[in-house]
Amino acid sequence: MAKIVDITEKLDFEQKPQIKIKGDTLTVNNEAVTVLEIMPLFEKEETSSEELLRTCKLLFSENDFEKIKALNLNFSDFTTLIRTALNLVTGTAEGEAVTRATT
Repeated sequence: MAKIVDITEKLDFEQKPQIKIKGDTLTVNNEAVTVLEIMPLFEKEETSSEELLRTCKLLFSENDFEKIKALNLNFSDFTTLIRTALNLVTGTAEGEAVTRATT
């Protein structure tokens, strides 16, 4: 009989990383398939504006994307937002740790 290892308790299906800007909290899509699709874009020397926009739409919900548009960020700040979100989903970002509630 094959050995079965249940890793359900080791996985976090509930928590998604978040970024706070001017009182708005944006939830970042950290699904593995999405992250794997985005990562090659940032391994390149230069990333096009179309790729940055596509990345933003993959990392944030449509509702959060509308909030981002409403912020009227300059290009540098928009790039900072995207890089911060990417760092969050790849585990390389520093931020305020949130303790998960246990019952």
